[in-house]
Amino acid sequence: MYIVYEQNRFCLSTSSEGAVAEIMPPAYRMAGEEANLPICTLSEEGTATYEDHRFAVTLTLEQRSDTLFYIHRVWRNTAAAPVRFRAVFRVRPCFTPTRYLIPCVSVNGNEFGGGGEPKGLTRDGQPWIFSYDREAIPSCTVTENGDFACSLFASAESAESLQSACSIRRHENTWCQEIFHPVIEAPLTYRNRDAYAPACEGYLTLGANETFESGFYLSVSIPRWANFGVCATLDSALDVFGDNRDLNLPTHRAVWDNSIQFAKSLISDYKGKKGFNIGFIPDGNGGFTYRGDPTYELAWCGQNILLSRMLVEDYARFDREDSLREALEILDTRAALCTAENGLLAVQLRDFEDLNAATADTCNMGYGAYEYLRVYKRLKELGIEKPAYLAAGKGLCDFFCHHFSPEYGFGKQWRLKGECIDGGGSIGAFVIPALAKAYELTGEEKYLAMAEQSLTFYVERDLNRFVCTAGALDTSCVDKETATPFIIASVLLYKLTGKPVYLEYAEKAAYYFTSWMFHFNPVYAPDDEITRLGAQIKGLTSVSAQHHHADMYAGLAVPYIRELADLTGDSRWRTRADMMWRAVLQFIGDGALTIHGRLRPVGSQNEAVFHCNWGSDPKFFYGGNRGGLNDWLVAWPCAFRLSVLASEENW
Repeated sequence: MYIVYEQNRFCLSTSSEGAVAEIMPPAYRMAGEEANLPICTLSEEGTATYEDHRFAVTLTLEQRSDTLFYIHRVWRNTAAAPVRFRAVFRVRPCFTPTRYLIPCVSVNGNEFGGGGEPKGLTRDGQPWIFSYDREAIPSCTVTENGDFACSLFASAESAESLQSACSIRRHENTWCQEIFHPVIEAPLTYRNRDAYAPACEGYLTLGANETFESGFYLSVSIPRWANFGVCATLDSALDVFGDNRDLNLPTHRAVWDNSIQFAKSLISDYKGKKGFNIGFIPDGNGGFTYRGDPTYELAWCGQNILLSRMLVEDYARFDREDSLREALEILDTRAALCTAENGLLAVQLRDFEDLNAATADTCNMGYGAYEYLRVYKRLKELGIEKPAYLAAGKGLCDFFCHHFSPEYGFGKQWRLKGECIDGGGSIGAFVIPALAKAYELTGEEKYLAMAEQSLTFYVERDLNRFVCTAGALDTSCVDKETATPFIIASVLLYKLTGKPVYLEYAEKAAYYFTSWMFHFNPVYAPDDEITRLGAQIKGLTSVSAQHHHADMYAGLAVPYIRELADLTGDSRWRTRADMMWRAVLQFIGDGALTIHGRLRPVGSQNEAVFHCNWGSDPKFFYGGNRGGLNDWLVAWPCAFRLSVLASEENW
């Protein structure tokens, strides 16, 4: 790509295709009206000036790489009185896009799911405008077709430049990508799941002869794969925004010991049977108490099998006999009481009271079976034979070897007696890692054949459309969680078969996943919790299109993305994995950490970080707002960070 100047306009072009993207004249909004500034001069050195009776604007364009361009813009108030306005920067793709992306907010309009998250480009006929801090890359929009991708995002060169908003709107036979200054959210603010608040109405004020400066990045590229036009932007963002190495983090041994302590604190009793409670919530006395459903979940939020494997690892590494005893008791109970005759696995410990009446999802069952097989293998290496754990993992795999549907794959929700009651979403992909692991342990070809068949099905139907859905079980929407089984299964199958297609699948899934990873730190007030804790958003991941808060879920993907770096030789994957890893080590209770007046248990970590204007629903145990944390100390962040440490021999 290179800069061209034609008919008094800035364009980005290829030598063969002509103009690919046009930089539109600066615009501003005052008193509900919009004006465009006419161009005055345009130079081949990459500078243009625009002027009307209120403003003079200078725009400078600089090429940073084959695909990335930087634009610097300066507004000056030439009027005699102060001016209150909104600044608008627009880029018009000169091709006809077939899809669009606003990372973490809208995947081509969020067509999947019946929730109340923002849908399409408009609400009640008005274009959606989203604040910069909702997106993985600030104020980022992407439009693309099979030939080109055009990405626009804000620069973090100053707090004023960063605090912005983005939108995509129809323009004749294409779309315009827009960045506004300052922060605006309209026509409503998406405030909580399926809930909205009034618009956020921000304005700039410039006194006579005062200036406002901002920067932008424009990426114009050829999509690496169809529907993956964001890839070049994600690669560029690593260079533009840097990493998060300046975090002050605990040692890995401290993380391990504190996390093991927290895991053990979750062990409690349900009718004489032990399990890991799902987590702690605030009590009425300034402390914390078990969440009292009671909930002892196989995987997903409760991670009973993974946490048990971590206690086995604690025994293996540090010879803690009590860790082994606790793990085996919990695993023995689950394998004996929570496995249906047909091989399906109960999600909740309490389901043993009536397995026929229970239902189970493929996220819990699939990842639970994968962890059963992994802990069986680890115990065997330690000289401990537990065939019941192998049987539990294989039993689920056997069931799904006979219940794969060409219509819905492995489905989402099942009655334990063997009836699929919800086939929706990509969530069934969580079964595939278990199938791959079953083949690795047994050599039985049926497991490999089904793993390959089902992965191909889900990739072709969902991932190749840059859509993963329904794995975040408290919603039914586009999300990031459901990308993890694609990453895990693809890495496992590549290592088992050596087929290059699985390495491609793994990279596709990893790009999708990291499109939900924050590449920058939003601006927070000095008294916000994130600021006071010296914390960073960079490296955390947004949850889903329906839940706009950040979390530590990336811990599950870190070991596999690190493997992807080794398998591909692309060091950017390790950079991303390390950014995520550093981010998930924040907010861990160390015996002194007090938040909201409550001393947090050692090794505990809250689930939600409110990076944007989100988080006032008390059912999530917080009552917090932008720049704060919640008080839901759930099991899974502890389990995932332990699993990262367990994957590394040398800490």
